[in-house]
Parts: sequence; structure tokens; C-alpha cells
Amino acid sequence: MRRDCCTPKEVDRTVTVNVDVTKIVKYTCITGVFIVGIIFGSRCYNKMLKHKNENIL
Repeated sequence: MRRDCCTPKEVDRTVTVNVDVTKIVKYTCITGVFIVGIIFGSRCYNKMLKHKNENIL
């Protein structure tokens, strides 16, 4: 029996993609808050160390 490999077979394929925008926005906002917190915290820590070093000298 010969197989016909040159003609395409008709296949019905459907792809469903669900995008939950509310989750994307929520996690983006939370990440932004953490990044700002880290930057603010590190600046405050640097100022605190600088102020402590000035008092020692």
C-alpha cells in the first residue's frame, strides 16, 4: 500500500489563548512598588550610614 505524503491532510486545529489582564496589571503594580521600595530603602540606608560616619569623625 502506497502512502501519499505530498498532499496535505486536512486537520481542524483551534488554539484558544486566555489573557487575564487584571492579573498582569496587578503583578506589574506590585513589582513596581517593590522596586521603588528597594531604591528608597537603599538610599535611606546610605544616608543613615553617611550620617553615622560623620558623627564618628
